[in-house]
Amino acid sequence: MSWLHTWAGFAFGWLLFFIFVTGSAGYFENEIDRWMKPEIAIVNTPIDDFTILNKAQQQLNSLAGDGAQWYISYPSIRDPHIDISWLQLANTELGIPRQWHEKNLDPYTNNAISSRETSGGETLYRLHYNLHYVPIMVGYLVTSLATLFMLIALVTGVIIHKKIFIEFFTFRTGKGLRAWLDIHNIFSVLPLPFHLMITYSGLVLLMGISFAPVIDATYGEGKKIHRQFYDLFQVEDQQQQFIELNTADLSLETALKDAKVRYKNQAISYLGLIDRHTSQPSFEVWLDANEGIEFATLITYRIVNERVQIAQSIGKTHSAAQVYDILEHLHEGLFAGTYLRWLYFISGLLGAGMIATGMIIWVNKRKKQQTRLINVIDKLNAAVIVGLPIAIACYFLSNRLLPSAMPDRAEWEMHSLFIAFALCGVFCALRVADKAWQNMLWVAAALYAFIPLCNMLTTEHNLLLSAQKGDWLMLGFDLSMLLFSACFAFSAVLLQKHTSKIAI
Repeated sequence: MSWLHTWAGFAFGWLLFFIFVTGSAGYFENEIDRWMKPEIAIVNTPIDDFTILNKAQQQLNSLAGDGAQWYISYPSIRDPHIDISWLQLANTELGIPRQWHEKNLDPYTNNAISSRETSGGETLYRLHYNLHYVPIMVGYLVTSLATLFMLIALVTGVIIHKKIFIEFFTFRTGKGLRAWLDIHNIFSVLPLPFHLMITYSGLVLLMGISFAPVIDATYGEGKKIHRQFYDLFQVEDQQQQFIELNTADLSLETALKDAKVRYKNQAISYLGLIDRHTSQPSFEVWLDANEGIEFATLITYRIVNERVQIAQSIGKTHSAAQVYDILEHLHEGLFAGTYLRWLYFISGLLGAGMIATGMIIWVNKRKKQQTRLINVIDKLNAAVIVGLPIAIACYFLSNRLLPSAMPDRAEWEMHSLFIAFALCGVFCALRVADKAWQNMLWVAAALYAFIPLCNMLTTEHNLLLSAQKGDWLMLGFDLSMLLFSACFAFSAVLLQKHTSKIAI
């Protein structure tokens, strides 16, 4: 079991570290989006739902009169702004492709604001399962395999540590390899329930790969046949009823009014108008869940047999799909409030720390061999464990430094991340391992300290103004970057002291 634990963790160690770091960032993808779109106007004071609707409809009528679908996004704690979006259908004669458009709405001037093109928090989050630059199915396959090995490493780790909870309260400083093992145990045991949940649920979410033989055995092989499985799997359970409302009066206003009467304690999340230019348009009202792991409520209003029908989605029909949805909400923290989201984030970083310390322990156990391979792996550890945070810092900085009108700007933000990651690998390869670790930590500290300064120099935002305007997401992001900078600087100082003691 000890052998299996070691090699299950080592086989995909660097990839698992990448998955945990980028996946953890995903718990704040909305907040990252806010920072990477500094132009958007936020809502500081409560605004009536119908006032928002009227303002949004004015802009949609002006900008998207020919739009097939309209959506209005209401402000929330994580997204304190109003957004409008619409679908423009393809027009082959004019050479116009089918595409979505999105604008931010200033609630005080009613101006539609265009924000810079950016990959945002969502693309950073998606890295943890699609890996970028590779076909989607290849990304799914590799991450599924890595997740399976992670689950094996977790289970065997529990088995081989007979005194796992006693060792959790033991930390011996200055003991070399023993100290690293103690840190590894702490990072492993403290968030162990989270690690087991996140790993198993990750396998289930990628069931098309990880459980493909089960689907094949029941439905057969091939994409078309698999599509039949997913169509059946995702069937929605709906409650339908007719209401006493004149069909001529059906509109977004009347749909919103009816929904607010039926669900007085739930906040409005989205309004949607589907199939605008057809004889049977649909009006959607999305409401946030109240608490716990409940799902958001979707109410659809449409005309059926010359009467107004409402259909409420209450989840999936089949029990397996219901379990899948629960695991998805647990994995992605979709139900989490601010404090629980921070707990998710910290637990994810502890998972990354567990993997990083495991990789360092693997090298330290073999350093006496003084082989070229061990030296290379030591350098690669520095390139990945510190290089990935450096690459993410460059990703954020590219959002501020790349020209706003640059073609394919969003793609180049992501290119910047991987270019920086590759340069970290080259730098570490050219340095002595101990020096590489120290240099990389100081570079990381400098870059994260520079992010708030760059934000101040290139936009109208800074720490003081964000606090004055109540832009807590912008302020929280900048403060978090300073905290990360302090952590990297502290690590660099500790490593420098440790290296000096060894030299003496």
